[in-house]
Amino acid sequence: MNFKDTYRRLNDAVLPDRRLTDELLKRAGKQSRRHRPVRTLRIGYGAAAAIFCLCAGLFISMPVLAARLDPVHRFLYLLSPRAAQYLMPVQMSAEDQGIRMEVVSASVHGDTACIYITMEDLTGDRIDETTDLYDSYSIHRPFDAVGTCERAGYDAASGKVSFLITLKERSGEWEEHSIQGEKITFSVKEFLSRKFTCEDLSIPLDLSDLPEEPRTKEADLRGCGGDFEAYGIDETARVLIPDTSVPVLPDDGVTLTGIGYVDGMLHIQTALEDTPENDNHGYLWLETDSKTCESVYTVSFLEETKDGHSVTYYEQVFDISPEQLTDASLHGRFVISGQKTKGCWKVTFPLE
Repeated sequence: MNFKDTYRRLNDAVLPDRRLTDELLKRAGKQSRRHRPVRTLRIGYGAAAAIFCLCAGLFISMPVLAARLDPVHRFLYLLSPRAAQYLMPVQMSAEDQGIRMEVVSASVHGDTACIYITMEDLTGDRIDETTDLYDSYSIHRPFDAVGTCERAGYDAASGKVSFLITLKERSGEWEEHSIQGEKITFSVKEFLSRKFTCEDLSIPLDLSDLPEEPRTKEADLRGCGGDFEAYGIDETARVLIPDTSVPVLPDDGVTLTGIGYVDGMLHIQTALEDTPENDNHGYLWLETDSKTCESVYTVSFLEETKDGHSVTYYEQVFDISPEQLTDASLHGRFVISGQKTKGCWKVTFPLE
């Protein structure tokens, strides 16, 4: 069987059965009756659009309709995920920005569906062994399930990175119908690559003579970590004023912007550029001859630069005295992403 025949066979299952049609019409009617007459017109248009989609096979191809009317498809998904997925055309690969995403396999094993997809760069080298979907993916399915996606491997020879999508049934849901042949839609809107990790970065900083009255300010916090509540930290906190004259760490994208004692506690501040965009992150710790000292809490705040970029400042607070720093050294671990690629990749495939 050639590709054309296979594609046609897969899409023959796009039309919903009579039971799904009746259920969709019934639910659409209930939606209309719940609203006052003033709002009925809006719901009526939505219901009419849904009915038109279900009956459109008499006039035009269902796959073409589903591909062109995304708002209608979203409306249908609210009413019946199964009906919405029936309308999606089978598409085993997608290309955008010179990147191809392709379904390699999709199978069901007991209560779990496993799907492998690959991504490759057809025009450059934006795909590598560090490629991360950065939680930008979406999984649409016609049944209730818990879904995850993780990098499965990278083939340097072909330049392809593979991901494993796992869907595990929620109790009782899949017992009502067979999932064989059900269609899944997986989409990605961006990914990160060229990431590098500094596992144990030794920071050559003299800790024997630190300022005890550094310049500070009150900042609106973006996040908190550790035992911050015990120290009265809420939506704001007293933080160091970022100072670019502090020595730069020996890694691109990470800068030490402040260090000193505030109210008897050691504050150490680092800056990571474009953290909301690139998921750059890291942390610091202190080591002495006898022990490792972790921060008791961490706060973060965001500032915009003059050129429109955003800088996230992380301030770690240590409960350690100046005397204990005489034989201490500063260490860090950081993860930095070198590139972010945006696009739109979407595949729809049956579970066989």
